[in-house]
Amino acid sequence: MQTLEIKVPEGKTRLVKGLLKELGVTIKVKKENNTPNSETLTAMNELKAGKGRKFKSVEELFKSI
Repeated sequence: MQTLEIKVPEGKTRLVKGLLKELGVTIKVKKENNTPNSETLTAMNELKAGKGRKFKSVEELFKSI
């Protein structure tokens, strides 16, 4: 057995599910997780608290890394 992940355009889900069921394919819907991880949340909170750094140019930013 093979597992395929298919991203279906909105509005076409019912059509694709119907076709796959007609072919006898098992369907499991996987929801996308758009929740930021803890590292990203920490960085976002730092920026909200005003702890971020501002750069005058992209070059200045890259020199700081």
